[in-house]
Amino acid sequence: MSGVEASKEPKESQVHVCASCMNTVVQSFNHFQEQIAQLRREKAGLLRELERLNEEYEKQKRFMSEEIRALEERVAELKKKSENHI
Repeated sequence: MSGVEASKEPKESQVHVCASCMNTVVQSFNHFQEQIAQLRREKAGLLRELERLNEEYEKQKRFMSEEIRALEERVAELKKKSENHI
């Protein structure tokens, strides 16, 4: 080998993809991209619904706390009245 050394590294394999196979891959990729976009939209909708439900829960919790406080005050008033009658 007069001054030229052969490379011992393997050559990268060349892959030939036919148009039909490439079209199938592109269609699959596009389909997956559409599914991902749909799932992201669904996730956003579910997050909005969760936020709405949390707000509703907090509102109901505040309302019930006020109701409980009013009932406790009413019970205290009734106890005082009953003690005064005895």
